[in-house]
Amino acid sequence: METIEAPNVIIGAGAMGSAAAYHLARRGAPVVLVEQFAIGHDRGSSHGAARITRHSYADPRYARLMPAAFRIWRELEADAGEPLYIRTGGVSFSPPGVDYAARVAASLAELDVPHWRGTGAEFNRIQPAFGLPAGEDVVFEPDAGLLAASRAVALQVELARKLGGDRTRVLEQTPVRRIDLDGERPAVVTDEHRIIADRLIVAAGAWVSRLIPDLPVPVRVTRQQVLYFRPADPSPFQIGRFPVFIYQGAGEDDAFYGMPDFLGLGVKAARHGGPEVDPDANSPLIGEAYRAEVRRFLRGHIPALGDAAIGLTEVCLYTVAPDEEFHVDFLPVRRDVLVASPCSGHGFKFSSLIGRVLADLATTGATELPVDHWRFSGGNP
Repeated sequence: METIEAPNVIIGAGAMGSAAAYHLARRGAPVVLVEQFAIGHDRGSSHGAARITRHSYADPRYARLMPAAFRIWRELEADAGEPLYIRTGGVSFSPPGVDYAARVAASLAELDVPHWRGTGAEFNRIQPAFGLPAGEDVVFEPDAGLLAASRAVALQVELARKLGGDRTRVLEQTPVRRIDLDGERPAVVTDEHRIIADRLIVAAGAWVSRLIPDLPVPVRVTRQQVLYFRPADPSPFQIGRFPVFIYQGAGEDDAFYGMPDFLGLGVKAARHGGPEVDPDANSPLIGEAYRAEVRRFLRGHIPALGDAAIGLTEVCLYTVAPDEEFHVDFLPVRRDVLVASPCSGHGFKFSSLIGRVLADLATTGATELPVDHWRFSGGNP
């Protein structure tokens, strides 16, 4: 068994782990990045062509971080020499009696982000592809859009290697069997390595509670199911004509989202959240009951998609903490072990910012970014 000693060891090369590796390498810090599958695999939470990005959060704590997140994504694009953000505009809507759109509008107003607010009937006249109920509350943010998800993960790993040179080591297809916290320094044990870290970052997504059974917060691993629709007339659903969308109804499970056709895959639509699963036994199959549920929502809001053919389907995993909060913090008993998971199914847009936070915490023990509410204590000392 090979023994490796490294200042910074990261478990997981998804969105969060790849971002942490990139940001550490960017400031000259040595990194060992350990991934149980191949880089870019489809078993976790970070694969797929695109994810939504937006300022329009109902929770002002998250909304206030989005200007910094947008800026850090632009820095990544500059380092890579490649665009990752595609501006499409984004619409958030909710039925009468649900305050979701109102809270989104309040967050945008606080940030001084340009936006439009109106009714479903008014928005349908502006965007004929939609058929929202007339009285729904609608907010449109022109600067919302897409992030090229799988490409972003790959680029951050590539840049970690390029910027770090021989200071960056990537171990893929290397499952972590356990984390040993009995010594003065944390040790990561694989079948072929014992990796002793000065600072360990655990960004293992759905596997985080298996590696850290005493995680300070309970987490659930859920199965997210995504459908790609192919309408008879695809032209209204192209980028530049059709925005990303987010709907929040009265119930916790009454939440849907989607985006325009990107890379020719079709129009993406899904319900937010899903059943609890074992991450090692997650099936790629999507049943008829779920397809019917998404179609029912679409018929009432985007009629041309309601009966459109479904082409591609995909599944991914959410790692959900109470109230869908993020948790990015040191373990309470170990100031040399950082956890960057869960991110509760809405973390990708923040991942480059989280990489910056992790690099700050790993190298200095603190960050200037206002993320105290991501601490395991909820921001309390």
